[in-house]
Amino acid sequence: MQDQQFTLPFPDLQVRGGVLVADGYGISLRVLYGKLRVEDGIGAHRRSIAHDRAGCGLERLVLLGKTGTLTLESLAWLRAIGAALIHLSADGQVLAHSVPFGYDGHPIRRSQALAIANGLDIDLARDLIARKLDGQRANLVRLQIADLRGFDAMREALDRAGTIDEIRSCEAVAAASYWNGWSNVPLRLRARDLSRVPVRWTRYESRKSTLTGAPRAATNPVNALLNYLYSLLESESRLALLAAGLDPTLGVLHADQRNRDSFALDVMEPIRPAVDAFVLDLLEERVLTSRDFVELPNGICRVRAPLTHDLALTLPRWRQLMAPIVAHLAQAFRNAIGSAIGRTAGSSAAIPRTSDSRIAAKPAPIASPLVATPRRQQQRRPYAGKAWSSPRAEPLALVPTACASCGKPVVKRRRRHCDACIPELRVAHANKVVAAARKALAERAAAGEDPRNSREANRKRGAANAERHRRNHEWACEHGDEGRDAAWFVREVVPKLARYPLSAIATATGLSLATCSRIRSGSQLPHRRHWDALLALVER
Repeated sequence: MQDQQFTLPFPDLQVRGGVLVADGYGISLRVLYGKLRVEDGIGAHRRSIAHDRAGCGLERLVLLGKTGTLTLESLAWLRAIGAALIHLSADGQVLAHSVPFGYDGHPIRRSQALAIANGLDIDLARDLIARKLDGQRANLVRLQIADLRGFDAMREALDRAGTIDEIRSCEAVAAASYWNGWSNVPLRLRARDLSRVPVRWTRYESRKSTLTGAPRAATNPVNALLNYLYSLLESESRLALLAAGLDPTLGVLHADQRNRDSFALDVMEPIRPAVDAFVLDLLEERVLTSRDFVELPNGICRVRAPLTHDLALTLPRWRQLMAPIVAHLAQAFRNAIGSAIGRTAGSSAAIPRTSDSRIAAKPAPIASPLVATPRRQQQRRPYAGKAWSSPRAEPLALVPTACASCGKPVVKRRRRHCDACIPELRVAHANKVVAAARKALAERAAAGEDPRNSREANRKRGAANAERHRRNHEWACEHGDEGRDAAWFVREVVPKLARYPLSAIATATGLSLATCSRIRSGSQLPHRRHWDALLALVER
């Protein structure tokens, strides 16, 4: 059985950048002879791949879809090598995670739960939103938005915000101004696809869906891209929080709701502008097609494969940007535990019980400016700068592209195939077109409607032949026999024509591409009046 049998326009199953994406229906994850066997596909078109534990380079296994099976042994296999499983629905909704690492213990979660009582939640929320607004302002400058006074006013008001409601209000007003700046962002589609897509797809109008009035259920490609990438970012946020010992559900900015990871959404806020910048890069550098998106019967727009696979390869980047933020938050909660223990050490009050007594004695590796104090004693201070240092990596590259035929990297952008596969694909496509044309012509001839023998075709053919004979006769009367014979032409000119495309030969002679093809192959000898033009072409 061959592993790769998928004929639809999906990239091959392979680990790229530590990420493996499985898509389609009937996804299967199982362990066979110590190897992880991943299968996916649509109908009879199936793909499969097997990975050894050592050297596979797998860090994230992304499942796109809702149908399929997996074994408990496959989950244990992923955990043993330190990889995580991320399950997303077709619309990008996060359905499930598997956590690759454990966490430090429960004291840090106790401090996280008490943040709302000691004022730490306000400081953390303010700093998270401040970083978000700074990133959004950079994107507005990139979009050449001249008037930023309203946005800057909200940024200054955020520094003075003293409650969570005030922080939320500043963020909401700034968000409205920010997304208004996206109103003229165009979507580059192939010219032939413009008539195949809804008119609203060609330009970004609003972050809100026309169906729900909210960002969910996107109705244009830009929002579909944003929602899908935000879902990937949310999955990395939740995994990073669990790995650091934090509870993804105990938020400081987003209100606690059932079936929602509020704190994971909080931690996402500073990185959302980076996702937005990536989408802007994608829209500028990549010409999208109608096959990259699909409109459901209810009007919802979704991203389709293979673009979904390429976007999933950005997970390592979001994980890199997430790491310093989560590390800072974890340290802030640890410092809050140490402050609480220090305040109670000299009093008769009992020290709160903890299962990890090393927290009090362990020196803080990172000095956090957010030291917890009782809310009634806390003095509000303006925002003093960055609360953490995010690594300044090189600008985010566009999604890597693999050849849809052989899976090798594609060097040039806006191509789906590598240079080695393109010639074979062109020949195969040309043969397919010729075969289809011959079949259609044979069907019309069998039905008595052969266009080659119609009255109009015969008239045009006769006129063209008469014109050709007239020009040949005029040239012969003017030049006569110049001493060059057919053997000279075949020896000196025909071999050199192989270096030139048919379009160049047709431009030089005025003949049809079919005739130029026969001349270049040596199966037809052109009239002498074309020899000078062809000789000038090959001697350039």
